[in-house]
Formats: sequence, C-alpha cells, structure tokens
Amino acid sequence: MNPRCLLLAIPFAVAGCTNAVEIGGAYFPAWLICSIAGLCGASMAHAAMARSGFGRFIEPRRLAFPSIGVLIALFVYLLFFRS
Repeated sequence: MNPRCLLLAIPFAVAGCTNAVEIGGAYFPAWLICSIAGLCGASMAHAAMARSGFGRFIEPRRLAFPSIGVLIALFVYLLFFRS
C-alpha cells in the first residue's frame, strides 16, 4: 500500500475517538476543556514565576511556557477523562 494513502487514512481512523462532556445541556469535546485548562494553567504559572522572580531563569520562554500548558492539559485529561 502507498504510504501516502496510510497517511491520509490516519485522521479518518481516529475521528471517532473523542470524549464528550455535557455542560449546561451542550456537549463539548474533552480536548477543548483540557486545552482551556492548559492555557489557564500556563498563564497562572507565567504570572507566578514573574511575580516571584523565578521567570528570569527560564531561558527559552517561547518553548517553556507552551510546554507547561501542554503538560497541564495532558495532566487534566489523565486526571478526569481517562477511561
């Protein structure tokens, strides 16, 4: 089989693998809630590090704070949505 066909088939294979959370009668995908939690967590971590003075020691800031956000998002997913 052509490798390009396999690459194109991946999104269709994982399209139905999502958790849905009901909030106020509407269903939201779990990844959306986790990404919002990661964004809020990274913002709070940035504010806390800037306030404490520890933020000046973090050198690649454009890499560090998105990584913190992804770490928090994955932790929230494992904590609340693993089945």
